[in-house]
Order: sequence, then C-alpha cells, then structure tokens
Amino acid sequence: MVKIICKVDILAIGAHPDDVEVGAGGLMAKFNQLGLKTAIIDLTAGELASNGTPALRSQEAQQAAQILGVVWRSCLGLPDRALAASRANINALVQMIRESQPQLILCPYWEDRHPDHVRAAQLIEEAWFDAGLAKIATQGQPHRPPNLWYYYLSRAGEPKFIIDVGEYYEIKRAAMLAHLSQFGKLAGSKETFLNCGPGSLLSLVESRDRYFGSLIGCSFGEGFTTRTPLAINNPSALLGVLK
Repeated sequence: MVKIICKVDILAIGAHPDDVEVGAGGLMAKFNQLGLKTAIIDLTAGELASNGTPALRSQEAQQAAQILGVVWRSCLGLPDRALAASRANINALVQMIRESQPQLILCPYWEDRHPDHVRAAQLIEEAWFDAGLAKIATQGQPHRPPNLWYYYLSRAGEPKFIIDVGEYYEIKRAAMLAHLSQFGKLAGSKETFLNCGPGSLLSLVESRDRYFGSLIGCSFGEGFTTRTPLAINNPSALLGVLK
C-alpha cells in the first residue's frame, strides 16, 4: 500500500482500480485544476478481472493518477469479489480517512450490476461514520468528512446535481484509457462488458456523460447523488448555476 504523504481536500474511493476514473474522472480533474488536493483509494487490486494482472493494473492505476493530477493513490489490498464491511476492513479505511482529513469523500452509488460496487458503498459509509467516533481506536484524530457524494458506474439513478466537466473530458477519457488491460484489446484479451461492442462500459459512460451534459447545457456532465439533501449556507453561490 502506498504511504499517505499528505492531507487532501477530496478523497475518491473505488472498489477497483478504474472505478473512480469511470464515475468521477472529470470532477477529479476539475478539482485539481481548481487547486484542490485530491487522492484515490482503490479498495482492491482488481485481481479477479478477466484481463490484466494485479501488477499491471497497479501500473495502469498510477499512470491514470498522474493523468488526473492526484497527489497520491493507494490500494487498501482487500480481496476482489469478497469485499465486506467487517470490523477490520472498516478500521483500515477509518485510519486512512483520519490520516488524509478530506472534506469530501466520493463513493460508488449504492445500486449497481457489480456486487463489489454495492459492497464498497456499504463499507465506505460505515468507515465514513466511524471515522468521527472517538472510541473507534485507530491512528489519527476523529474526523468525519462533512460531504459524501455518490458517483455512478454501470447503473445510474436520478442525479441530485450534475457538474460540467466538458473542459476536462479529454483528461477523463485519457485516464480511463490508461487502464488498457480493461478497456483496450491487448493480445490474448478476453472480450468483456468493459471492452467489447457498442454496449461496452466505455460507450455507456460517454453516452451518459453526454446526456447529463445536455441537461445542463454543456458537452459533458457527471451526475452525483447524496443520501440527504445538500445544505446550502450561501445561496448566492447558486446564482452561478442558473441558466
């Protein structure tokens, strides 16, 4: 696991090494361009994927991180296809949240075709809550980020808000394509939902991002949701989003 080297403003967490790029790559690139510090945690190495080895996927993940501009990326090393909200797993993630002190956590949407994405959402929610409890014994001071946003992977709900990422979409696309073992066709690659046909995940994501963008009058948008209403302390900040 890569050592956390600094605190960050935004912490994006995915079950597999390409999840954050797919669901929130545009937003991560936008945050970085705005001068905010971002980081990524991959809960697993994606070792059970049909294509690619853990070593190759780790290299691809670090290349994608450089493209996005994140300050660090770490793999928690939990077992692929066996994610669970166990006490040990929760505590491991609690410690990373406390050490990195983010103000926002990005998390997979709680409904998806892939069971690991669903279980990742549960694990992250548990760790997000416990990170604020003083009697949960891990290193670091109690810290519960005030914001928890959910990004979409293969299944999307109705977004509570959509962020214009048109200016950053080529960065998102490059970061996704850095995961060549998953989205490309190397020698000996198996055809999967990720890399094959007009209904592939890449096609689905780009179509959805174009659609979300059309809803807010831009070329590409990423949709997000929350469990609870967003609290707006400064309503004048909303004037910038009115059409």
